[in-house]
Amino acid sequence: MAAMRFSSSMALALLPLLLLAAVSIPSLALASDALDHGLDGEGLLMLGRFHRWMTAHGRSYATMEEKLHRFRIYRSNMESIEAANKDGRMSYQLGETPFTDLTHEEFKAMYVSGRLSSPEPEGEMITTRAGPVHEGSGHGGEEHTNLTALPASIDWRMTGVVTPAKQQGGCGSCWAFASVATMESAQAIRTGTTPPLLSEQQLVDCDGYDMGCNGGFIGNAFQWVMQNGGITWAPWYPYIGWSSGQCRRFNPIVRLRGYQFVAPNNEVALMQAVAQQPVAVTMEAALDPCFQHYYNGVYDGSCSWSGVYIGGACGTAPNHMIALVGYGAKPDGTMYWIGKNSWGQGWGENGFVYLHRRSPTTGLCGLAQSACYPIIL
Repeated sequence: MAAMRFSSSMALALLPLLLLAAVSIPSLALASDALDHGLDGEGLLMLGRFHRWMTAHGRSYATMEEKLHRFRIYRSNMESIEAANKDGRMSYQLGETPFTDLTHEEFKAMYVSGRLSSPEPEGEMITTRAGPVHEGSGHGGEEHTNLTALPASIDWRMTGVVTPAKQQGGCGSCWAFASVATMESAQAIRTGTTPPLLSEQQLVDCDGYDMGCNGGFIGNAFQWVMQNGGITWAPWYPYIGWSSGQCRRFNPIVRLRGYQFVAPNNEVALMQAVAQQPVAVTMEAALDPCFQHYYNGVYDGSCSWSGVYIGGACGTAPNHMIALVGYGAKPDGTMYWIGKNSWGQGWGENGFVYLHRRSPTTGLCGLAQSACYPIIL
């Protein structure tokens, strides 16, 4: 009984500090409601973390009921995250991301969808909220056949040719972000200048080969840029997170003469391509809840969640696109790819992810199945 009285006293003592930190009437109401639901001192500490997380990610909710609902999801996720990190069997760490207040099912509904039942005439189409992919013939450039003299590691970020990670939001436009990321870097490498910030929104609004926020095909964005005579600057055509329904015209600042697919299911050929420039790849993302909460380390497809450990939680049915901007190895010999994602700088390592290299033939999460890069005019 004494311990219970002490716990309640601690909770009441902590409440004023948490309320002062929250500094808003809605947060006062949430804290009061939380006490009504029997939160102990540990729960109130988690409530304080939730408020700090909301501030860090600019999150707000329309009603107090929604806010309390999101707090419960946040708390459940954080408990699973901390348990997974303590488990120690994963090669990477989980942590807070912009998606910590979402259930895994909600996250998948926003960012990932399923495979269509029938293929397109020229290849296979995978429709996802994070972006579909299309595999067809390459145009321009030479296929990589010289697999000798590869550098042991490369990180294009260190050369100043990779722009910061961006945020696609709830629009299934990762195909546009991955394509733009590779064009920005390719332009900087070719010209020796700072990479331009190119317009994903122009692709979302204007690229008739793809489907805006409903997904796109790998390579199709490059095909549209070639046909359009180039792609414009992002400040002229800023990203809004949805399809505007109207294509606007601006002077292009980057032009392509072609694009090239990498030999599929061949990580050595993919290394050869990435050694020359960043490459857009497709992968299976978010099948397991751990990728949603990736924080740092080399993601290997394993996942420990809610007391269940799965060694091969990552599948090979592509439903997302990222840009590979390097590869290398950790001091312990763990080999990795460096991926630039489009889920904001609050996810992963400032928006980037390390993915295990030397996986099965298809690559980890199928990332070696379909890869493509632009060729600057």
